[in-house]
Amino acid sequence: MNRNDYLAFIIINLLILNIIPGICHSNTKSSGTVILKQDTINENQMLYNGRIWWNQFPLIKENQFLFTKEFLPASITMRGKTFSDVWIKYDIFKDEIITPFAPAGMLQLNKQMVDSFSLIFQNKNYHFIRIPDGNTAFPGGYYNVVYKGKTTLYARYSKKIEKLADKEEFDKFYQINRIYIEQEGKVFNIPGKKDLFRVLNVPKKEVRQFMRESNKRISNDDPFSYIPLLIFIDDLKE
Repeated sequence: MNRNDYLAFIIINLLILNIIPGICHSNTKSSGTVILKQDTINENQMLYNGRIWWNQFPLIKENQFLFTKEFLPASITMRGKTFSDVWIKYDIFKDEIITPFAPAGMLQLNKQMVDSFSLIFQNKNYHFIRIPDGNTAFPGGYYNVVYKGKTTLYARYSKKIEKLADKEEFDKFYQINRIYIEQEGKVFNIPGKKDLFRVLNVPKKEVRQFMRESNKRISNDDPFSYIPLLIFIDDLKE
C-alpha cells in the first residue's frame, strides 16, 4: 500500500467511526446511494475497506462500466459476510467494484476481501465470483457464473480503449466478453463456437443436430445464449 492509499484508508475509517450508526444515504437513483443494513462498526469497516475512486477517463466516449453508468442494487459477500442492498457500479476496464460513500464521494472496494457479488439487470440474474490471482486455470478477477451444471460456463467482461485521436475524434471504450467452460475438472477458453466443439467431450453429431433444429444462435456477445446448448449437453451425459 503506497502513501496515498494508506492516507485514504485512514480517512475512510475515521469517517466510518464518526458517521456510524448514521451511515445513512438516500436510496434514490439520483444520489446513487442507499441505506445500508449493517449491525456493527466492524462490519461497516469491512464493506468500506477500500480507496477513494474518481473517474480518470472523463474525455473518453461511452463509459468503463458494465451495463450502465448508473448505480445498480446488489448484494456483496466479503470474507463470508453478505451485505444486501448495496448500490454499485462495476468498472470492467479496471475490474473493480465502485460504491457510493458519503461524504467522500465514491469508494473502490478492496477486491482481496470480496468473495462474490450478485445483481439483476434487465430481468437477468448475474452472480460474480472472484477468482484469486495466481489461479492456473483463470486469470484473476471477477467472473459471471452464467450456467452451472455438469458443465459450467463463466463469462469475463472487460473494456478496452479504442484510440481515435489520429482521426481527430475522442477515444472510446469498447467491450470484450471472454467465455470459459469448465468440464470434468478442466477449464477451456472459448473464443468462438468452433472452439466449443473442439474442447467439449460430447457427440458432435447430436449437438449439431440440436443446434439446427432449435435454431439457437451462440454468440460471445451474449453469454446467456450458450445456456440451452449446455443444458442439452448435460442431458446427454445422464
